[in-house]
Amino acid sequence: MRWNNPARKWLGPAQQIWAGFTMIELLLVVTIIALLATLLLPALAKAKEQGRSSVCRNNMRQISLAMTLYADDNNDYLPWPGDVDRNWQPDWVFGGQPNTYPNMPDLWRNPTFGFHAESGSVFSYATGLPRMLPHRDSYAGKFRIYRCPSTGPLGEALRVNFSMNEELDPTTDLTRAVPEGVKIANVILPTQKILLVNEDAATMKNASFKPQGTALDGHFVVHDGRVNVGFIDGHLEAMKDRKVRDIQSAAQQKHYFDPYYR
Repeated sequence: MRWNNPARKWLGPAQQIWAGFTMIELLLVVTIIALLATLLLPALAKAKEQGRSSVCRNNMRQISLAMTLYADDNNDYLPWPGDVDRNWQPDWVFGGQPNTYPNMPDLWRNPTFGFHAESGSVFSYATGLPRMLPHRDSYAGKFRIYRCPSTGPLGEALRVNFSMNEELDPTTDLTRAVPEGVKIANVILPTQKILLVNEDAATMKNASFKPQGTALDGHFVVHDGRVNVGFIDGHLEAMKDRKVRDIQSAAQQKHYFDPYYR
């Protein structure tokens, strides 16, 4: 028995192989492919963001370890969070700017823009490379360990995408020529005290994170609804974005940021 439809052809009684498709069949295939893409693309985007979050956490973990190694060599004292272009010897990174100019990408290409990890106190512990002093604003080197891959072109221009808890900055003691900072052994509940936050590049005027500061309104690098946060004991958490905002409230701030609060 032969099939006379010109769009199809039997190649033999034992082998029923189509030589062509009708227009309706082609449209049906295209519709199915489009439907599958609609279902799969969000899952693929989520998986891709989870991968970027994993890279971010790994980099943050290495920076946290570098800070611990720095403390081991400095009588158990943590490095200092620093401030905009303060550039004191124990500051964990140098540089900064009064404004990140998130809508002015032409300014990002200036080598004086952004942070200088290479001059910071933990650089050699994080990278194994010698610390670059004196600090040079013209140096535009970038080191992936200081980066979060979800921060985009502005984060790339800043060169550092993590902020250190500002409460760990030393309180100036007038009886000392130089303040010493915070000893790890003196931190109360180090498993609950924040060391690093993955802050949004648009709010990073310096590499220190001030609770109830510029990031209070939710300006964090959110990886699928969560923010990477490092603690003084060395562990990391992917904390819900809402919780990161909540812990900066007056009722919770000291519990998470003050190293001496019980």
